[in-house]
Amino acid sequence: MNTARAQLLDWLRNAHAMEVQSEEMLKTHIRRLHHYPQLRDRIVSHLAETCEQQAKLEHCLREMGGEPSGLREFSARFLALGHGLLQVASTDEVVKSLVLTYSFESMEAVVYRTLMTSAEVAAQPEIAGVCEDILRQEEAMAEWLREHLPDIVRQYLVRLELPGIQAKR
Repeated sequence: MNTARAQLLDWLRNAHAMEVQSEEMLKTHIRRLHHYPQLRDRIVSHLAETCEQQAKLEHCLREMGGEPSGLREFSARFLALGHGLLQVASTDEVVKSLVLTYSFESMEAVVYRTLMTSAEVAAQPEIAGVCEDILRQEEAMAEWLREHLPDIVRQYLVRLELPGIQAKR
């Protein structure tokens, strides 16, 4: 049966898988970022938020009588692996990671705005509140990346010009 509640449940499963993908992507960035400590530290902090977000979404799913989708999570991990491989192969890995992470955080913010509205329509105010809290975290991360992008790109380009110094990560 197609209802706002059923749609919300489906979108919550998607959001949970999205956070699994985010976790894997962030872990890859953390393992590979060596020369950009400010970016690495912020990603470490957001990884902790991401793991908490997964737990909150799982709780919301269970409250609605659902559970995360193993197939969607597997697909999300596979996508994260692909992103990681593309970045590793690039000479400007840190910049590509920054662009990808900023894009992903922006997409997540839109997803949580959608979930908030869906939860409100489906008469699930607690879930709407959870989604609003997560939305604030995603927007904060995207804003941090947006603000720090010029400095990180400058750092990369300066390192690129220095002989014997690795710039890519």
